[in-house]
Amino acid sequence: MIEALKEWVARKDFFMLLLVFLTVPIFAHAGGLGIAAIIGLCGLVALAGFPPRMSEIKNRFPMPVRMLLLLLVWGWISSFWSPYQSDDIMTNPVKLMLGVPVFLLCAYLIKMSASVPKKAKILTGILCVGTLALSVSILVDQLSGYAISFAVDPLDPGQDLTARIGDMIQNIGHATSVLTLLLAPVSVLLWTRGRIGKAASLTLVVLTLACGFTTGQSASTLGALTALLLMGLASRRPVLALRTGFLLAGASILFAPLLAFLSAHLGANIKNALPFSWEERVENWSYLSQKLSQHPIVGHGFDAVRMFNDTHTIRGFEGRALVSLHPHNAGLHIWVELGVIGAVLSCTALYFALRYLSVPNRLSKTQMVATSGLLIAVVTMSSLSYGVWQDWWWASIIFAGAQVFFINKPKPILYQNL
Repeated sequence: MIEALKEWVARKDFFMLLLVFLTVPIFAHAGGLGIAAIIGLCGLVALAGFPPRMSEIKNRFPMPVRMLLLLLVWGWISSFWSPYQSDDIMTNPVKLMLGVPVFLLCAYLIKMSASVPKKAKILTGILCVGTLALSVSILVDQLSGYAISFAVDPLDPGQDLTARIGDMIQNIGHATSVLTLLLAPVSVLLWTRGRIGKAASLTLVVLTLACGFTTGQSASTLGALTALLLMGLASRRPVLALRTGFLLAGASILFAPLLAFLSAHLGANIKNALPFSWEERVENWSYLSQKLSQHPIVGHGFDAVRMFNDTHTIRGFEGRALVSLHPHNAGLHIWVELGVIGAVLSCTALYFALRYLSVPNRLSKTQMVATSGLLIAVVTMSSLSYGVWQDWWWASIIFAGAQVFFINKPKPILYQNL
């Protein structure tokens, strides 16, 4: 009876992982919002079966994860003094505080499946084909005037075409970001699979850069380029690259107020020379420099930036929001809403993550290459684009990070070779 139950649990978990791996590229192309739902569902379903022992829970939630969860709890606490209030029982901070643990449980299932050769072969095959298919579908959709999107979801009678195209631009932008997150782990995974794998890896790199360029997603393009740069360093000095990635991640948060200060003192001529989207970012960050000084310790509270309704005129466009839902910079987002306490908790979580991953032989060289690339891609895109509290973004990052478990661990790394 017990053995039969164990077998049922294993099949149930693998079925959910198959569902996740098959649908993530589809949800990504549709804008990414469904990614949080399917990965969260997988994590919840993982709880059905044998309850984990306390030692297993400890292994699933090491110190960096506990610090991360503490940051999310602080975010929830800060919501009580935030000017943004919701009547929903499942408020945004509650969704994230409950969502991230189940996202991590899905990642844990991926880790367990990676140790079973047959399961790993099936899942990695779906992952590689799905990622390449996602890159092709983004490129075709963009170059064809959203032919794929219109074919799947035709324009309804009377529907505003301009608004619909605006939604498609956003969806394709999100899809390109998810693709950029998958670039490092999937390209490394392909690279280790012989000549055909290397050719597929290079193809994925070219397609990802092409998607970023054609969609005008500068954050994704820069994310891909910085990922390739740090992966190149990691191929020779893996530990140095990993430490560099975490150092830059911590600096992007710790010194975010400096970015706001410099933006506030940037000359008009320099601003006018910037692309329109970048000038808006600079104006955004400049405006937040005033907000930082108002509640520097505890911040304005979770989602408070949604209530910053001041507008300005820029390049002839009137009534443009100075802050459009979020600051387009993770560090400033954390500082403004969670204050210095949130910034310290974030940097502490990164510190423990570096310590955890730097334990000798925890990661192989190839795994460090993938981890370094993913890390700097996340840092780059989070510093220029998405808000900190978007659950689909968290789910996508955790899913992409879990793919590192599929990469081979050929031999121990000589840690003295920095």
